[in-house]
Amino acid sequence: MNTLPLILLPGTLCDAFVWRAQMDALAPEREVRVCELGTRSSMREEVASMLTRLPARFYLAGFSLGGIVAFEVLRQARERVAGVAFIASTARPDPADSQTRRRALLARAQSGDLAGVLHDALLPHYLSPSCASREALSTQLVEMAQRSAQRFANQTSYASERPDSRPMLPSLDMPVTIVYGKDDQVIPFDRQAEMAQAIPHAVSCGIEACGHFVPLEAPHACSHALKEMMT
Repeated sequence: MNTLPLILLPGTLCDAFVWRAQMDALAPEREVRVCELGTRSSMREEVASMLTRLPARFYLAGFSLGGIVAFEVLRQARERVAGVAFIASTARPDPADSQTRRRALLARAQSGDLAGVLHDALLPHYLSPSCASREALSTQLVEMAQRSAQRFANQTSYASERPDSRPMLPSLDMPVTIVYGKDDQVIPFDRQAEMAQAIPHAVSCGIEACGHFVPLEAPHACSHALKEMMT
């Protein structure tokens, strides 16, 4: 039986909580480890440090910013990755207008208005309008963001300064799974489609009535997609 470890990378203003359902579902079969992001000033340094602590070979899954960081893992140590899942993520570089917006949100958060950033700019776009647990998840997302606030500046740097990973896509010859919510307002469908079309043998999974926060909004479907990748 394949029991290689699974490494999970959270998104911006996220910690291990975002992966709680996947950890519960998959830990009985293998080691499941969450590497929280934002401890180093650059994504390259973050990944280099992370790789010194990870097993010799592993599966990898990244949610949103975590998927962006997963591309950096592949740049530095592709031979160690047995398979990778990109969940609500993108291979594109950050557009200039997005970088400007990120800097403005970070400045607000650093001035003490993280709550305003969350409620005005982020939460309205995070969850599907059809999400049955929208209110409870919104509360949990705010709490998670507050716990992660000290890493927000570095996470913003990772997202803003990321390289274009699209040239890498055709050369990915390990199992690749792309999971996304069909109601995602943060990273739209065309970003998922271009990855699926460019990666040989990629498996694409679109989830109905699900927004950006796939691991929390559709925990069973997300866990199932990861399990299938590792079978």
